[in-house]
Amino acid sequence: MNEKMSPVGYCGLNCAECFSYTKVVSEAAKSLRRELRAAKLKDAWNDVPFLGEYEPFKKTLDGLARFRCSKLCREGGGNPWCKIRRCCQKNEMEGCWQCDGFESCNKLAERYLKNIRKIKKVGIDGFSATKTG
Repeated sequence: MNEKMSPVGYCGLNCAECFSYTKVVSEAAKSLRRELRAAKLKDAWNDVPFLGEYEPFKKTLDGLARFRCSKLCREGGGNPWCKIRRCCQKNEMEGCWQCDGFESCNKLAERYLKNIRKIKKVGIDGFSATKTG
């Protein structure tokens, strides 16, 4: 790997713009949990008909609070369950741009393809020098 890793994930997205790396979602979920505890909303949850079941909501909120990483994707951070990440690691690739079959890969959403195509064309260093999405 490069001495200084590019902030581009295996999928071609910029880790610095990812909600997991910036911790925006996890911090919001943690803040909401604190507010709910302070308001003692759990005690009144069943009295509010549109809220649904409390336990599945709490499980989801707890999951969102843990949705964070402190390292770049290709430095060991990122979602450990990510199919893209696991595929690249299994095939010893730095990213999808090294795969000849990325255009037809069912793991990749359309939003990744523009960046992957550009990285394939200009290389990771050339891509990192431009704005990524």
